[in-house]
Amino acid sequence: MNGKNSVLSRVAAGAGALALALAGLVGGATIAQADDTDLFVGPDQPGHLETGSLVIHKYVGAETANLRDGTPQTIEDRDPLGGVEFTIWRLGTKADETAPCVALNLSEKEAWDKVLTPDGFANLTSPEAGGFCKIASSEKKVKTATAKEATVETPEGTAVFDGLELGLYYVQETKAPANIVSKTAPFYVTIPLPHKQKGWLYDVHAYPKNQKADNPTKTINKDKDQPNNGLVVGSVVEWTIEQTVPALNNGETYTSASIWDYLPNELEYVETLEVKHRDTLLHDGTEYNLVKDTTGKNLTWKISEDYLKSLKAGDILSVKFSTKVLEVTTNGDINNPGSTDPEKPGYGSEFNGNELPGEQTPYTYWGQLKVNKVDDSTPAKPLKGAEFKVFNTLADGNCSVDVPTDADPVATGTSNANGVVQWDKMNTETVVETDEVLGLWIANNANGPIEPAPTKTYCLYETVVPAGHSADLNGKPVTISPGTTLTKDVNDLDIKNPKKQGPNLPLTGAGGTFLLSVIGIGLAAGGVTLAAISRRKRQA
Repeated sequence: MNGKNSVLSRVAAGAGALALALAGLVGGATIAQADDTDLFVGPDQPGHLETGSLVIHKYVGAETANLRDGTPQTIEDRDPLGGVEFTIWRLGTKADETAPCVALNLSEKEAWDKVLTPDGFANLTSPEAGGFCKIASSEKKVKTATAKEATVETPEGTAVFDGLELGLYYVQETKAPANIVSKTAPFYVTIPLPHKQKGWLYDVHAYPKNQKADNPTKTINKDKDQPNNGLVVGSVVEWTIEQTVPALNNGETYTSASIWDYLPNELEYVETLEVKHRDTLLHDGTEYNLVKDTTGKNLTWKISEDYLKSLKAGDILSVKFSTKVLEVTTNGDINNPGSTDPEKPGYGSEFNGNELPGEQTPYTYWGQLKVNKVDDSTPAKPLKGAEFKVFNTLADGNCSVDVPTDADPVATGTSNANGVVQWDKMNTETVVETDEVLGLWIANNANGPIEPAPTKTYCLYETVVPAGHSADLNGKPVTISPGTTLTKDVNDLDIKNPKKQGPNLPLTGAGGTFLLSVIGIGLAAGGVTLAAISRRKRQA
């Protein structure tokens, strides 16, 4: 017993060193030690407790070496973190490779000689590296309580392992939320835990921390910038993804960093405009590499291994790139949310293998215009060869009477034999294509949908009129709504050209013939009268 007392006295005296080895038991900030007047005896003394507990309190922030002594603490300036899973194993040793794993008996000197090594506490790399084995029957998994489940006894971010047999335990964080870039390092703990002032702690409290990363954000062209990139389907929109470089735990380094975007079907990648770290432009092939899949939809801007050492917590990484709009969706919006699902379009980032989905969803809205050219007959007949131009509205939101001469048209088109205007589109290979429905941009929004749905007004002009017809269109305002629905007289227009009036022609037909007959009869009667008068004169 004297040998045991000597060993356990040495353990208690060295409790400070042992407590420091409990990686992340408590850390940082304003901490007030809770009162605890209960003093318990060691595991080799009469009347010692048979079981104990481990309470893990999760908070956001960096780990520090402050007050890792296993007592309850009050953390006032750190946010609790829910949704974290821990696994603990009771440890033991084997007589040989084929022997069973026998739990350490902490009432024996030999057990403490294995636990309290010259380096402080048991080897932290792994139980096996420390010469221990795991007792499978002691494995337990407990998820920290969520805010909804929180009570006074088990607030958010608290995991409780109770009814633990006395011994040495290995604690590992086995699951964390997606925005946690640095998990808590595994640590060891004994039940009971020696303490300089308290004697022995059978209910041990640990306060490991996690470094929480900010999610990336994605924005789109501001409305005032979009006209510079085109306003019809086939034009480009520009996107920017920004990511704040997350902090790491002490001693960790950045081993990987990347930003990705998986484009929806309505978008096609065009080019990377810039990749920046703080205010430094990075170059493809040196500081970063752009990786694309065979479809060209999956894009990853991966920071090179050599450049990773330049990253520091709080730095801003950003990627600016452009995409071509391929089509108008049924409801008119194209959005790109955050996602880490490899089968689902979306964007995100990755640091040290931890994936962070995007935090906001930008939207771009597009609609359609159809124009039919007809005359003023009843029923109306289609007219071929009429030419139209569409212009962005003027600064005051109005359409001028005359065709603008100080601006380029958004689109041009010509009516076909059916009277349907065929709009010209230029694709990336500068080949002109035509479509009877013109896709037009409406609005962009950096985060979330626009409610109510936005609209945009364009100005429509007829610049060439079919022969024999008059123009009847001077700067017609056309309001475009999102989507592919075509509504008559709103975005599905019949533009009429009245026929020109010709000169007066000679009278023909029944009325003219009757008048000529009357004149002819009159002339004949007059001739007969003249002949009779002439005959009478001769007779006289």
